[in-house]
Amino acid sequence: MKRFILISISVLLCICTMAQEKKIIKGFSGGMMVHSGYQFGGDNPYGYNPKGATFGIGGVARLHLSDHFRTGFEGYFSSLGLKEDVVKGSHNKLFWTGVLADWYWKAGRFYPYAGATVGGGMETAYYMFEGDSHDWLPEANAVFNKQPFFAVDPFVGCDIAVGEALRLTIKADWLMAIRSTGLNRPLGPRIYFGFIFAH
Repeated sequence: MKRFILISISVLLCICTMAQEKKIIKGFSGGMMVHSGYQFGGDNPYGYNPKGATFGIGGVARLHLSDHFRTGFEGYFSSLGLKEDVVKGSHNKLFWTGVLADWYWKAGRFYPYAGATVGGGMETAYYMFEGDSHDWLPEANAVFNKQPFFAVDPFVGCDIAVGEALRLTIKADWLMAIRSTGLNRPLGPRIYFGFIFAH
């Protein structure tokens, strides 16, 4: 994962350098977003299906290489708190980051866009099937697992200009976490809300 991030940053820096020399950068945009969604499904040997509302935060940075094409990075952290069929305090967390490319259009104050992010991430699962999460006693029936994955994240969204440099944004995606055994789960849609600074 660290290797991938370092390589991705190096590639983006090279693109920036070449773009500045040839004056092909049309602009820059970046900002923060919070999100909420619904996750379901689980790949674990217990037959447990984690599901419920997920919440998280993250951000994006993009270079505008033409009047309609952008590329850059984004990364997010998403947490699904669990209490159905497990002890409260159990959770499933996802972190992912990667290189994005999207196409955008301008319609007055609106900038609709569609694209995808390709990168990697980590799923962290903690399931406690009995016991108490508020004491300091060892729990015999609990499991903790970390699983890296290859991430493909298609998305659609729209920026709304509210000033010369400030835009509000709304975005929807469906993260596909892929492992050597196939498509990882939990899966599900997310809706993002945030602000973007554009130049």
